[in-house]
Amino acid sequence: MVVLHLAAIQKNPFSGVCAVVPQHVNAQQAFATVALVNLNVEVENVENQFVCKDVYDIKNLPSPFNTPNLVVFHDVYQPSYLKIFKYLKSVRIPYVIIPHGCLTTGAQKKKWLKKKVANFLLFNRFINGAEAIQCLSEREMESTHFGKHKFVGTNGIHIPTERKTSFRTNATKFVYIGRLDAYHKGLDLLLDAVKEIADFMRENNAALNLYGPDYQGRFANVENMIAERAIGDIVTLHPAVLGEEKKAILLDADVFIQTSRFEGMPMGILEALSYGLPCLVTEGTTLGTFVSQNKAGWSCETDASKIAEAMRAAIQEKEMWPQKSDRARHSVSEQFAWERVAEEIVSQYRKYV
Repeated sequence: MVVLHLAAIQKNPFSGVCAVVPQHVNAQQAFATVALVNLNVEVENVENQFVCKDVYDIKNLPSPFNTPNLVVFHDVYQPSYLKIFKYLKSVRIPYVIIPHGCLTTGAQKKKWLKKKVANFLLFNRFINGAEAIQCLSEREMESTHFGKHKFVGTNGIHIPTERKTSFRTNATKFVYIGRLDAYHKGLDLLLDAVKEIADFMRENNAALNLYGPDYQGRFANVENMIAERAIGDIVTLHPAVLGEEKKAILLDADVFIQTSRFEGMPMGILEALSYGLPCLVTEGTTLGTFVSQNKAGWSCETDASKIAEAMRAAIQEKEMWPQKSDRARHSVSEQFAWERVAEEIVSQYRKYV
């Protein structure tokens, strides 16, 4: 089976979609003939990769990628996709869409009027013409009300050799690493939660460290949110981190925390779990059930008071951190290792060829 992944990503290491698309392509090459077409720039570390600007370039790809059995679109709101999907329909090549969370009810509420008009005028035909919508989690699938067929084909993670081996005994270091989109990532809820239990955190030497890139004034916005809540002594905002620096920060933390309102499948949480770092997550991250069922951390409703309760519990349950660390590492290895994930996704693709 020949699978052609199609994306319009930039070289942005802070974007989950940009980071995960090459990993989908590389992992699936063990089970099918797979290539990536990117409509913007060449991305690193991908075999069988082509940069195409329009449908005519795709027609002229080398065989067998000019007549694939299936095309997989990453993301939805790319105007260039509209011509390409029409061409695929004309030559009877089926396609699947991975919206990466952008078709969920929560995501559609963000800039809702603009999306409603765009869907009606442009994108509904593209979405509904797909053989299936590939959702990254059960929760995303439940809250996605587009398309005729849906299935779960999640993101994976490469399990690192390093892992968390020790924890603080007289303090708690919460860490968040990700984009500073306050609404999407629920940073307003997280900071409200910290304000609610600020005195308890001070008494127990607990602190929250946030790491994320500055984009469209979001860094300053989060700084202002911290100042408005008078929690600057226990919450510190840092610039974005990558590579070895990011790994060192994760291994030094006690609890990874993410309180998103909605997600597809957040790579930051999977990465933290893979290092054996207990995670505190909301239901909106899509990983709340996974974390609670596997006793890999703490999960709660996407609500500031519930987040505060979960943070209080995490601080009080220091003796459970090593056990939760072992469960985090084991469970993510069992269910989200790329080899297992890719094989299951390719088996799903065969149903639509």
